[in-house]
Amino acid sequence: MMKTLSLLAFLLVSIHSQAQYYFNDLISIRQGNDQYKIWRAQKIATIKAISYEPDNSITEGFSVTQEISRDGKKVIITTQTNNQTSITTNTYDLGVLKRTQTNNKNISNKTDYSYDAQGRISVVNLSTIDTFMNSTLSEIHQWSYDEYGAPVSMLKIKNLTDTVTVQFIKDEQGNIGEEKWKKNGRVIESYYYYYNANRQLTDIVRYNSKLKKLLPDFIYEYNTANQPTQMTQFSLGSNNYFVWKYKYNDKGLKTEEICSDKSKLQVGRIEYQYAAQ
Repeated sequence: MMKTLSLLAFLLVSIHSQAQYYFNDLISIRQGNDQYKIWRAQKIATIKAISYEPDNSITEGFSVTQEISRDGKKVIITTQTNNQTSITTNTYDLGVLKRTQTNNKNISNKTDYSYDAQGRISVVNLSTIDTFMNSTLSEIHQWSYDEYGAPVSMLKIKNLTDTVTVQFIKDEQGNIGEEKWKKNGRVIESYYYYYNANRQLTDIVRYNSKLKKLLPDFIYEYNTANQPTQMTQFSLGSNNYFVWKYKYNDKGLKTEEICSDKSKLQVGRIEYQYAAQ
């Protein structure tokens, strides 16, 4: 039981810790803002996530609760795992995410989002403070766009000294097709993005130098309402992969996530329950 809980927790974290900046900084934040607007339109006050084991028994020692303030400016996420509690506060203004801050024991992680006049993310400012180790880490992402609103480049500045330039190259349809990282004039990483006929992102791919070929990190599928219905997550250095399937109700609220491994064995299931104000 605890093995399944640990695996689900690892997968949930790793989904959001991959380093594709175009996806993490722009696409995922836009998706999150869209989800937030659905919550507000439905006057949602509380969201509870219930984790189930492969035998459909409730996972012990695990709970996630999101509480939305009446004015909608704060969403407080409380996660409890093995008697450990982590609290994340998301702050919104004018319908968009402005700050997310997580406090867990001696570590505080904070990310601030700035938007330009066109509503595009212009700066992402991340900081980690470890009071036990008496250390502070910072990372700034400075975004630039072309006249059509597509990202052209991003400067990733770590601890105010270490800079990586990230360039974005369009495909023939005008979508972002390549994300190229450069440091000291040398390309250090490249990601490739592929889309379906509706210009929805379907594949995030990168070059595996060991196998000398392109391999996917993520593959996405969608329903007719443009909601993601399936996400396949590949593990670097492993032959295994995990498939997440998502279900929604007629109000556009996600009701369930089911995770299976390569052999199609269910690893776990998460059910979402909503309460209105």
